[in-house]
Amino acid sequence: MKKAIVLLLAAAAIVVGAATIVAQGGARAASTSMMTSVASPTTGFTLHIDALKHFPDHPSEVAHHWCKALTGMFECQIYDSDGPKAHLVEIEMVVPAATWKTFPPAEQKLWHYHRVEIPKVDAKLPGMAPADAAKVLASLQETYGKVYLIWDPMSSKLPTGQPSVAILH
Repeated sequence: MKKAIVLLLAAAAIVVGAATIVAQGGARAASTSMMTSVASPTTGFTLHIDALKHFPDHPSEVAHHWCKALTGMFECQIYDSDGPKAHLVEIEMVVPAATWKTFPPAEQKLWHYHRVEIPKVDAKLPGMAPADAAKVLASLQETYGKVYLIWDPMSSKLPTGQPSVAILH
């Protein structure tokens, strides 16, 4: 798990470095400068993973994950696009296999094994060199994810309905 965290943090550093270069290449507004210097709960969601099959009624739609490492796990905010008006539609918690094994059987059924899921969802890491992306995806193989589906904006214009756990197998 420690190696996986180091690889994912390295990947996040690559993404942050690329974002810094892009920001320095263009005009930066004072508000943007202030936002980047203030830590908030959204700070650190820099690892970008795109994957299919996250929306039960729309399996060909891309789920845009923005993830960060926390103590003993990863959290991913999942959006319906990468645009500035994207909707937050899902949240994924990612834990190492050793943590998943401590869960009761009923809880384990709510999680998906990334060694099985990653190949099925055609996971891609936009903007990352293929060799680096392969290392990040390899580091996720022995982890489990639990996806909380907040709403499906392709099925409803408003976030109505019951949130649920999306079972991805």
